[in-house]
Amino acid sequence: MAHGDAARWDDRYRDRAGEIEPAAPAALVASERADLLPTAGRALDVACGLGAQSLWLAEQGFDVEAIDASGEAVRRLTDEATRHGLDQRIHATILDLDRGIPASLGRFDVIVCQLFRAPHLYGTFVERLAPGGVAIVTVLSRTGAADPGRRCPVAGQGQTRPVLRP
Repeated sequence: MAHGDAARWDDRYRDRAGEIEPAAPAALVASERADLLPTAGRALDVACGLGAQSLWLAEQGFDVEAIDASGEAVRRLTDEATRHGLDQRIHATILDLDRGIPASLGRFDVIVCQLFRAPHLYGTFVERLAPGGVAIVTVLSRTGAADPGRRCPVAGQGQTRPVLRP
């Protein structure tokens, strides 16, 4: 991610006042399939932002690796993890996702990527899942939107595809 992008996100997160509360990934809530999640293990929150999903995953018993390009987001998440008593379960790191996800992070039982469109990472998600692991990826699309805006791809036009492995 270009330095300007990280700085823009830093400004955006700095302007968001208030405490962050844990929240389950939207796709998991919408599908009512929380039963698919393992009961514990390691979780990766990609482009974690302020960390609502990281906090939720830690509350569920996961050890969470949270990564984001924004130093401000990582700082705020670290503060919130401490406030919620989850600082021993969440490790937040500044990471330029344009360069991929380092193999040194290992494998995960759950990978969450909320509202960060990164097709170059989708194959890595599959590679980094532990056996029986679950990836939860939520992307923006124009489907059903009256005015989807310029940043939302049209669903079904090569933007996403199911990725399964045995």
